Amino acid sequence: MKIDMLMPQMGESITEATISKWVKKAGDFVNKDETILEITTDKVDSEIPAPASGILTEVLYAEGDVVPVKNKIAVIDSEGKAVIAPVDKNITVENNVAEPKKVEAEPLASKPVVIDVTEESGDSKFYSPLVKSLAAKHNLSTPELDSLRGSGTAGRVTKEDILDYVERKAKPQVAAPVVTPVSAPSTPVTPKPAVSAKADLPTNQWLPDGTKRVPMDGMRRAIADHMVRSKHTSPHVYTIQEADVSKISKWRAIHKDEFKKREGFGLSFTPFFLEAAVKALQEFPIVNASIDEKTIVYKKDVNLGCAVSIGNTGLIVPVIKKADERNLVGLARGLNDLALKARDKKLTPDEVSGGTFTVTNPGVFGTMIGTPIINQPQSAILCLGAIEKRPVVVDDMIAIRERCYITLSYDHRIIDGAISAQYLAFICNYLANWDMDRGLF
Repeated sequence: MKIDMLMPQMGESITEATISKWVKKAGDFVNKDETILEITTDKVDSEIPAPASGILTEVLYAEGDVVPVKNKIAVIDSEGKAVIAPVDKNITVENNVAEPKKVEAEPLASKPVVIDVTEESGDSKFYSPLVKSLAAKHNLSTPELDSLRGSGTAGRVTKEDILDYVERKAKPQVAAPVVTPVSAPSTPVTPKPAVSAKADLPTNQWLPDGTKRVPMDGMRRAIADHMVRSKHTSPHVYTIQEADVSKISKWRAIHKDEFKKREGFGLSFTPFFLEAAVKALQEFPIVNASIDEKTIVYKKDVNLGCAVSIGNTGLIVPVIKKADERNLVGLARGLNDLALKARDKKLTPDEVSGGTFTVTNPGVFGTMIGTPIINQPQSAILCLGAIEKRPVVVDDMIAIRERCYITLSYDHRIIDGAISAQYLAFICNYLANWDMDRGLF
């Protein structure tokens, strides 16, 4: 039986992915759950396992190809018959295993044969298959490629960097036409070089007008598109309340050393807010719902998205599935695990999809009040401000309390101001009345 492999859905906002590497080739025998290929998106790098054991009979896309989700990318013959599709005359079959002959570099557009057009550089730099293909096409040596300063994510060299470098490299070879004036000066004029002393700089250099133009990397483009689409989709409204977190601060101070000794990481304030948010969603399920055209879709589970900053490259929202079934420690574990994976780009597609509600915490960077954009197709997002000690009136006396502002950004098509106010009030009361006798585990 032949089984079609489809490009997986890498997240709710992801519509395509790039094939970064074929681990197996046409004709190879693969075991179920064995990695066949590696793919990458603007947010996730992932290894794709075989859905069944058998012979990989067809490979429909090459390394570097951008493939829409749900498109067929390969075929596995689960009966083990090595019937190799005649996809390229440079592939030979011996003993049911297809081995590629050594061939000259070809453009990645030649499907479905997978050709590694260049070797990896000697250092730890990563180059996408497309970049390696362009480098081979333009005869760029490995040292030459390694010397380029990339404008992509984490300094990676992009297609634009290669093309710009090739263009600048070619300029000195083209002699500029010399225009001789009618009355030539007695002293010959030395023409200016076609390339300045800063020719090796990438395109994002400062220009004479005091500006520089830096192309957006893939993640930033995806975030931009997602945010614009959200504002066009949902009429955003914001409700802000102030929460007293003095009790959870004292409770945390009592238990944080025991927690770190047992769990191996610190107990931050965020899990307390996550627990309160989940309890409030159970009380007000409309905040956990979404819209499908003219229908309100209620969600049985609370799948809690937690925005994680990835340095200067952007952010990602991994999801704690069934957060309503976890206690405080379970939420802290889930948050820590996903945050580490997010920063290492090791999240799986399942870990960045299916969210029903999102919490973001710019307060860790000192933000007092934020009004975040809703993470579609969700209907609301909770924003946590910085926790500060403030003088407040308690029983007609001035007292010092630890407090913070919390904001609910919500879709006014299904959530009204009264519901948003009640939702935030529930969270504030939950935190302010924290049980000080509660155990950690």
